[in-house]
Amino acid sequence: MASEINVRSIIGVLVVLIVGLSVLPIILDAVATAAACLTGAAATMLNLIPLFYVIALLYFCRKAGGRMAVIYWAVGTTKKGED
Repeated sequence: MASEINVRSIIGVLVVLIVGLSVLPIILDAVATAAACLTGAAATMLNLIPLFYVIALLYFCRKAGGRMAVIYWAVGTTKKGED
């Protein structure tokens, strides 16, 4: 049973990942700078922002493109063809 691959969803997931991961270092630097001025619970909550950003990024990738397994399948198929 052959299933059809939606190229638009794969491109959407890749774009979201590339843009989202390129913004991640900026968020990490900003959080580290701001957390240096805080103590206690405020610093703890601020340090959780990158975690929630990555969770939101993964959730958006799932909504935007369906399943990441399609990308893994495509990569695996490409590598199998190189052997």
